[in-house]
Amino acid sequence: MQKLYLAICLLLLGNHIFGQNQAPVLSNVQVQLGTNNTFIINYDLSDAESDPITISLRAGSSGAAKLDYATANATGDIGVGINPGTGKQIIWDFSAYAASAMNDFRLLLVADDQQPIDIQSLVDMVDSTRLLEDLTFIEGIRHRTTGAVHLQETKDFIHSKFLDHSLETSLQPFTYGSYNAENIIGKQNGTGITGETYILGGHFDTRDDAPGADDNGSAVAGMLEAMRILSQFPTKKSINYIGFDLEEDGLIGSTKYVSTGILNGEDILGMVDFEMIGFYSDTPNSQNFPSGFNFLFPDAYNEVAAQEFKGNFITNVGKTGSSALLMQDFQDAAEAYVPELRSVPVEAPSNWQIITPDLGRSDHAPFWIANRPAIMLTDGANFRNPNYHQPSDTLGTINFTFMANVVKGAVATLAELAEVQHADTWWTDTDFFTATKEAFDCEAAISPNPTHEILSVDWSDCATSVERLSILDATGRTVLTAEATGSHHIFKLGKLANGIYFLKMESKNGCRLEKIVLE
Repeated sequence: MQKLYLAICLLLLGNHIFGQNQAPVLSNVQVQLGTNNTFIINYDLSDAESDPITISLRAGSSGAAKLDYATANATGDIGVGINPGTGKQIIWDFSAYAASAMNDFRLLLVADDQQPIDIQSLVDMVDSTRLLEDLTFIEGIRHRTTGAVHLQETKDFIHSKFLDHSLETSLQPFTYGSYNAENIIGKQNGTGITGETYILGGHFDTRDDAPGADDNGSAVAGMLEAMRILSQFPTKKSINYIGFDLEEDGLIGSTKYVSTGILNGEDILGMVDFEMIGFYSDTPNSQNFPSGFNFLFPDAYNEVAAQEFKGNFITNVGKTGSSALLMQDFQDAAEAYVPELRSVPVEAPSNWQIITPDLGRSDHAPFWIANRPAIMLTDGANFRNPNYHQPSDTLGTINFTFMANVVKGAVATLAELAEVQHADTWWTDTDFFTATKEAFDCEAAISPNPTHEILSVDWSDCATSVERLSILDATGRTVLTAEATGSHHIFKLGKLANGIYFLKMESKNGCRLEKIVLE
């Protein structure tokens, strides 16, 4: 189960970021399996202004990116104009999907007061001090052989940050020689039904002798800061935050993701790739270009030339056709919400791999090849930063004001495209339907039931070999688990709240559920 909390009543220099209006809050949500193929969802709803709330229920198969099961037949406290209060209830008849019940369900409850969100307020939440703190930890060689320890520390850091912000977090493992590589994915589930998804990503590995503050620690810190802000707010479309592995070895991680990591039902609408976003220079002639750039991209070249070739801008690189709209979305958002950020657009030709290969030197390129919209935001790498792939790529070379402005531009872009909401959400994957009593040849002894603290489970009379035992709460979330040894196990339940639970017993032939009452 995952709870996405909307930040409420944030203060900035004594002013309410969202004025006086606070978002609604869902609490005490419980899901029960009713009779005749129904779910019973009980919840409490509060709202500081007592606004009438729109309550929506989304459903799909367990773990699904697309929640497109029809829920229009749900009755009770659902729909437009639901008043705040306790003891709210929704009953949903899922008979149309009962045949696929063995796959379980994913349920998403949304409470939206339909109030607008001030995008500028989100943008202003970007904190350069936090960028500094995160990059201070990330800096250091992150290479699979020469920096394996810090590489793993950085991967763990990203993973823990995703979990800390209640993202649905997963690893995409793959091998590269003897190295166990993995992309790290934190999913902010959208409230829509279509599986439409945006991606914000960057690679976390370095060259074998570079501490990689700009390449590409700046991207990791920037992604985490954008995630910290955006994950506080429900969005109609999903956002995947991804740390890519092995970019320096040839875009291996992002290629793997595009080929096998996109979930069934996910519709990738756009990918924003952070690739070195921290080096800034006001020195004339500090920005260079590949040979022929002035002929292929005269507008961009002339714009930089007009400021004496200073490296004081972010380059917004997209591919003609598929990425043109996403490029413009970033340009418009940066202009509207971060006017101090200069963004120079560069639209790569369709044959970029032959004509302009330098424009495909990061994790956006596999998306281009797959004809998926993607942009790269970059400070220019070796065409600006003299520390590129060098031991001198250190924290002291980073301009955190510039870096924060780039993150602000991405936050504004994704907040608009993913359609941030003034709402609260709650979701769970149910686990009510995996049980089959036919998988067992006996009745296990479970006592006492009801219980207070101790639950004894004995299956010594069963020929079936039990492999795993779990305690599930009323929503189907696993709260306790144990590997089965012998034919007897005792669960200590004293730290659990009173209520209805289920004992799940798993064997190689299937599993079964037994209802437990904790008093």
